[in-house]
Amino acid sequence: MFTKKIIAFDIGKTKILAAVLKMERDNYEFFDLVESKNPRNSKKIEKIILDYAHAAQKKYKTKKVAISAAHLVNNEKKIVSQGKVCYGADTFSFSFLEQAGFSVKIENDGRCFALGEYHFGKGRNADSLLALNLGTEIGGGFVIDGKNWRGAHNSALEVSNMGANYSGKWKGWGGICAGKGIENIYRQKNGKKISTKEVFLEAGRGDKIAKEAISEAVHNLGMGVASLINILDPERIVFGGSLAKQRKYIDEAVKIAKKNVFNRKANYKFSISTLGNKANLLGAARYYFEK
Repeated sequence: MFTKKIIAFDIGKTKILAAVLKMERDNYEFFDLVESKNPRNSKKIEKIILDYAHAAQKKYKTKKVAISAAHLVNNEKKIVSQGKVCYGADTFSFSFLEQAGFSVKIENDGRCFALGEYHFGKGRNADSLLALNLGTEIGGGFVIDGKNWRGAHNSALEVSNMGANYSGKWKGWGGICAGKGIENIYRQKNGKKISTKEVFLEAGRGDKIAKEAISEAVHNLGMGVASLINILDPERIVFGGSLAKQRKYIDEAVKIAKKNVFNRKANYKFSISTLGNKANLLGAARYYFEK
């Protein structure tokens, strides 16, 4: 099929991952992996990407670049739109890489996560796979019969933006159960702004408000997962991202989801990714080599 070296980037709202890897059929090898804080400034992001790409090209002799990018992706035009919170501009163009002589493909980060899990992770060869990447918000992807579902307007599975009213008012789903959601709930209850990691630490120390915040968020997560399962009826559901490290949080959400799915006889299979921060990079690279 192919044996190729490729430069890969995963651009999220808080960090940028850069890597060089080799793919050979369904196997891979990472030669390098670097993490940077996302400055949320388009010029600074461009410099981070271009500096790494030039250094990788020189060392590993490849001009192929695969990008996993948050928000609405247009691979033909090499742009991402509606992403000011991530890129510092509503529209961010990757054409600077092509101008520098690189061959570029970009795909949405949720769909890259799904591809990475389908080909190399816990969702390998499932007939249908729902992949949920839980970080600051929630990235989503759905692979069915080996094909990554993009929707009619290339914006399928933007699940973080689903309207949900489990907390009373209608809000975006990611804002009531992902990292941002946990922080929001804790701040509303306590008046203090602390990180998601700190909320879990406080809960572990027995803090009542932190426990209540996590309990509310996990209910919201489980109900949303149940709704997606009722719509898509996937064979397997895989969780990834920083929140997936909180195993008890995911396990409790799965229990709630199972209680609220319509098809009680279905054998839905739930897994937590073991690929870590490599899943999106692998999915982006795999997408690059797809015909």
